[in-house]
Amino acid sequence: MSHKIIPIPPPAPDFAAVNRLIYGESSHSALNNSLDFRECLWAAEYPEVQKSCFLARVCEQKPPKRCLFYQVEPILQQGPTCGFVTISMLLNGASTADQLFQKAKAKGFTAMGEMFSAANLLDILQSQEGFSGKCQLFEGHLNCDEIRETLKSDACLIVPYDSDVNHSPCLRKGHKAHWALVVGYLIDDKDQFYVIARQGKSRLLGIWLLSDLAESNANLTEFSQPKQYPEADFILPEGGIAGPWGLCRRSIVIQGGTFAEQFRF
Repeated sequence: MSHKIIPIPPPAPDFAAVNRLIYGESSHSALNNSLDFRECLWAAEYPEVQKSCFLARVCEQKPPKRCLFYQVEPILQQGPTCGFVTISMLLNGASTADQLFQKAKAKGFTAMGEMFSAANLLDILQSQEGFSGKCQLFEGHLNCDEIRETLKSDACLIVPYDSDVNHSPCLRKGHKAHWALVVGYLIDDKDQFYVIARQGKSRLLGIWLLSDLAESNANLTEFSQPKQYPEADFILPEGGIAGPWGLCRRSIVIQGGTFAEQFRF
């Protein structure tokens, strides 16, 4: 009688460690120590990219056709200052989120750090001394050829969107409005276009479908009083967040102005 030898599968990753990292209960070193990566090996020389692709289940076995991003250092926000944190990250900390907040407060754009106007956030970015980049307001749906070609030309984006519990885009009609700095893109073997992003509630890179970010940006139509600030009086633009001075279908395109090194694949 012959016996078939069944190979022993490799040990599964410690998904508890992954969940702790996703939800902010652990550090980068915890993931390094707990997971033995056998996926996303194309990015092995760049552990941060490898980790984020692993968590997003992107290009696990096959490398991307193209990947580029600026290695911008993460900055965690204090209070509802996510918009100012995106600018501070873009400028490599040359202006802190608090300094940007104080300038915006003096202009009447914000009360506690909230920014519900893409045009006003653009104003703050353009007013920064020493900023050499070119920036403009984009109005429209982000999932388009213009934005894809803009990202391919090494541009960055600052985008308002609804943030889910893991900080990825979701659809909550603006009730979870947040800001992200798009620092690059990835095209997988099936030609799906992803953005690579930073935001102020996690040190992890976000890797999201451009279509998901676009839908989230386009669904920002209602303001909801944050539960952690039940008595706060936030400043909303004329017409609300869905109006021409608001967030819906609005983002900021930046060409140049960041000195961060690039990762290219």
